[in-house]
Amino acid sequence: MDQSKLKRCSASSSSHAEAAAEATDPLQKERVLDDSETEVNSRKKQKQKQEEETTEKKKECCFDTKDAKGNNERTIFVTGFDNSGSRDEIRSALAKHFSSCGELKRVFVHIECETGVSRGYAFINLKKRVGIEAALSLNGSDLGGHKLLVTMARLRDEYYAHFNFKGCEICRAGYTAGRQRLYRWNLKTGGGKVRRFSPKFEEKCRRHHEERMASRKMNKSKTKEG
Repeated sequence: MDQSKLKRCSASSSSHAEAAAEATDPLQKERVLDDSETEVNSRKKQKQKQEEETTEKKKECCFDTKDAKGNNERTIFVTGFDNSGSRDEIRSALAKHFSSCGELKRVFVHIECETGVSRGYAFINLKKRVGIEAALSLNGSDLGGHKLLVTMARLRDEYYAHFNFKGCEICRAGYTAGRQRLYRWNLKTGGGKVRRFSPKFEEKCRRHHEERMASRKMNKSKTKEG
């Protein structure tokens, strides 16, 4: 009797184990499917991130060029040209148009980083000062059916800051620096109309400041020695 009971118990336990195995198999399958789906989703996300990073790298920054820097007192401002073309096309057209003025040092066409579309103005520098008058004489000239406006860049607000400009992070940094330059220029010159102080007074203030700083250094050195 005991042996028969033991056989029955072992048979029932084996049947329970088989049932439990059959019951856990679909759960395990679901878990495997879930794991595979999560891996696929993670791979898709990684691909999307890589694509976004590549597209961001492909975007051309407005100031990521050798011609971006170089504005000075001799810089010429040009606007009125057709801005439907690419940056290189506009640069080559302007360089050809102003080639009669002398050798060009730089031609910088301002664009939007995301779209690459020109903002409608450019900065030009000539190697010799003699060509500046010739370049200014091209004011009102025709370029591809468009009338150009040519003037000195320091007379334009775009020389100090680029207004209504989105750009990227690099452009925003340059934009804030330009705004600061414009603020200092307006504060110093009253908007370009008058100078707040005469050059002699400014020179006097500068010398006074240098003497004051030198005396402070002397006093600090004496206190350390004492």
